Amino acid sequence: MIGAGERALFSREGDPRTVLSAEAVVFDCDGLLVDSESVWMELIAAWLPRDEASRAVRLEGFRGLGVDDAARRLADLLGRPWTSAGIQEELVERYSALLADGVRPMPGAVELVGSLSGRIPLAVASNGLRTDVLAMLADVGILEMVDVVRTLDDVSAGKPAPDLYLAAAAALGVSPDRAVAFEDSPAGAHAAGAAGMTVIGVNADHAVELDCTLRMTCLSELARDDRRNPQVAPAASRLKTDPL
Repeated sequence: MIGAGERALFSREGDPRTVLSAEAVVFDCDGLLVDSESVWMELIAAWLPRDEASRAVRLEGFRGLGVDDAARRLADLLGRPWTSAGIQEELVERYSALLADGVRPMPGAVELVGSLSGRIPLAVASNGLRTDVLAMLADVGILEMVDVVRTLDDVSAGKPAPDLYLAAAAALGVSPDRAVAFEDSPAGAHAAGAAGMTVIGVNADHAVELDCTLRMTCLSELARDDRRNPQVAPAASRLKTDPL
């Protein structure tokens, strides 16, 4: 196993009070590693009634959902003649077409993943479809840096269920409670926490509530040593929060 017996240390730049240690790291994809979540949210927004007062709040509820769950919610909202299957088919087709134009990495993503690659086990756990996720990760140069990719195609239930994170940990050969998950959405943070992982939340919108141990606005806020020259030490008996 890559990096067996080692761990990485994570803290927020300028805030040494909390240091998280992990024997493995699992990343979300959309909106965390790759700037694709805005495409997804714009796609969903086009389906929502424009005259609804709570439209913005309702839209936020779709952040981080898989296409199957999103299609079911839209079908319940819109009613006949729309069906969940019909909406899902259109979402998949439109989203893939939009992604074909290419995506950009999120700030600090390539640098962080590259600094950890080959040193500790790394995975991506995404609510996206495998074809889209692999294409996006390859597009930004991250695919070759991670050891495992698990997507909605690999599990029976996507986030907020813990299945994706459990599947990623199993594929890495690491107990979930020895791993750190990076997430930007409430559904994803809940999924990682339910799987037993410690969650680092990454979202610049403070109105978005994330159930996490450590939170930052972007990956570039990680302590400089962890990004550019990650601290790697012998594995602790369990993942923990270390006050300095």
